[in-house]
Amino acid sequence: MNQSTVIDFLRHGEARGGSYYRGTTDDPLTERGWHQMYRQCGEGQWDAVISSPLRRCRSFAAVWCEQQQLQLSIEPAWSEIDFGDWEGQSAEQISSQWPDALMAFYQDPENFSPPNAESYSRFADRVRQGWENLLAAHAGQRVLVVTHAGVIRALFAEVFDMPVAKTFHIDLPHACLTRFTSFDDGDSRFVQLNFHKPG
Repeated sequence: MNQSTVIDFLRHGEARGGSYYRGTTDDPLTERGWHQMYRQCGEGQWDAVISSPLRRCRSFAAVWCEQQQLQLSIEPAWSEIDFGDWEGQSAEQISSQWPDALMAFYQDPENFSPPNAESYSRFADRVRQGWENLLAAHAGQRVLVVTHAGVIRALFAEVFDMPVAKTFHIDLPHACLTRFTSFDDGDSRFVQLNFHKPG
């Protein structure tokens, strides 16, 4: 039987601290960030909600689940990539300390990692496993995953076999909502992008 699973990936809203590389840096949402996420979710109805453990995702997901009387699952697989020594650094600071490093990362993230960072291959592996686990556990359901820009880009690469560097051309503003539908018949899988809606 062909079974469809609808998965909505919501990037977190604006976080405190301004614009810098905040992979695992655990900043809370700004008031604007909360509003962005509420506005994006609207009257959305899901059977299950899963969140990254980082506060900028988890805090909203917990409140939303309480209001909707849903149980929240926290999954480390949906955490952002760890930028290592780039954590908390702006693009200008990184370019000053590591000239040409940002360009190298964006051109070939699979072979260039920031100092002391999580490798892209390890990051992609855990996102891939999170995706497979989600589809196995929530087959036939509508699922909301509250997560990060890097995770959603990694899914584009995984699901549509895109070159990783090309995924950086996908705009993922705060509270962007991306919907995939996975059709499974037991032997094969077809995944469709339904929409990619900026916040």
